[in-house]
Amino acid sequence: MKTFEYSPEVRWSDQDMLGHVNNARMITLIEECRIRWLHEAEAGSLTGGGMLVANQSIDYLLPVMYGPELTMTVTVKRIGSSSFTVHTRGDQSGQKVFNSDVILVHIDRETGRPAPITEDIRSVLEEYVAEAG
Repeated sequence: MKTFEYSPEVRWSDQDMLGHVNNARMITLIEECRIRWLHEAEAGSLTGGGMLVANQSIDYLLPVMYGPELTMTVTVKRIGSSSFTVHTRGDQSGQKVFNSDVILVHIDRETGRPAPITEDIRSVLEEYVAEAG
């Protein structure tokens, strides 16, 4: 199984008044990581950019802080007929700080409707499927 790792720049302005990274900013950081992964895996070019976020969840385990490096690791949890689930794990200071799952739906850009995941896309995604357990 492949993984993708990315360490985004956490900025001073990403903090909220409680001194940790704001939850809305976390969505943006996770999205940035996912987009970089899709480009590296070349999945974005295979889909023609036809993907929409259908659902996103984040389980915050510890506050993400400004200063220490934040490392995000991407895997794929599930591949369906027209959607797949991307899992992003965040680590900071040697501790897991969040888990995020995003369901992406492959769409036909002309009709805007869900479209089957092609074998080309599926083969790329399968390289990142995490082992159960």
